[in-house]
Amino acid sequence: MRIVALVAVAASVVLIAITPASAHGGQCARRLVTVTLSEGRDAPRYRVATWLCKPKRSSSVVQVLMSGFTYDHQYWINTSYAQEALEAGYAVFYIDRIGVGESDRPPADQVTAETEAYVAHQLVQRLRGEHRFRTVVGVGHSYGSLIWTAEAHRWEDVDAFVFSGLMHAVDVPTQITIRAHLYPASGDPRFAGWPDGYVTTMPDFRRQAYLYLPGITNRMVGMDERMKVTGTTGQLASLKNLGDPTYTSRIRKPVLLQMGTNDALFCNALTGIPCGTPADLCRRERALYPRTPLSATVVRDTGHTILYHRTSWQATDTVLDWIGHTVRRAPAPRNVIHCR
Repeated sequence: MRIVALVAVAASVVLIAITPASAHGGQCARRLVTVTLSEGRDAPRYRVATWLCKPKRSSSVVQVLMSGFTYDHQYWINTSYAQEALEAGYAVFYIDRIGVGESDRPPADQVTAETEAYVAHQLVQRLRGEHRFRTVVGVGHSYGSLIWTAEAHRWEDVDAFVFSGLMHAVDVPTQITIRAHLYPASGDPRFAGWPDGYVTTMPDFRRQAYLYLPGITNRMVGMDERMKVTGTTGQLASLKNLGDPTYTSRIRKPVLLQMGTNDALFCNALTGIPCGTPADLCRRERALYPRTPLSATVVRDTGHTILYHRTSWQATDTVLDWIGHTVRRAPAPRNVIHCR
């Protein structure tokens, strides 16, 4: 469960290239950054594609956005989240997680929640050191939230977290169905030649598990299928930690839980895991975050891939309002409750 910290983190994060990325919104720069998956000078080095976007006025607060399983950085820019965060005065840092998109692809069994947490730690240290951000907020979706729990458990170098699409108890039949509909990425024409151990979802399956069809447009259903990327066998092995409170039991910084009320992966009132109200989330999770100032909110008529639904604007506004309340002492959003 623990990851050993790198002795000289700054030395391991090396700038490889810089190109403009204005298409991603705001004043953005794309950089390929070198990281390692473990401690040691001899540890293999890999490149991670990153985008740092800065608002018009200087900001000391940066949001680090971490996508979910089989999603890359486009999850945050295909909707308005990244742009609205910039307009709210926050710097935004999003990445293609190691193994997806424009980033390198290490051996699949080495790409796990723990090693990705170590990558996140190196990037956070770089943001604080080279870019001098005083406040870092980790924003995750689904598996990306799991990465943040692992990072927070070990290093405690992030000031606040948003965990969307992640609970400890899962809907077992849905999880089994998802695993049954994964297949080798090399079998999909768009990922031909990818290494062994990389997987993706079977064609046209995603709508069954990740989306709540009454709450999403046909255009977004099609986009979700077109924009899918890959996962790894190492990540799948990490999912066993979903029900283990080891990570979350040590988090001390403020956390917001955000769930869609119709998230098929984690919500089923008939089996005792409801997501209908913020109070439901608090009852399910409060004891598993014993040291954390924990808050909760739900987005109605919304499935697992929250930002692709018609309610994306509400989900985004709530998160940004909560971050503003947490790090800037702005008024608390009304649709968020503090778990007691």
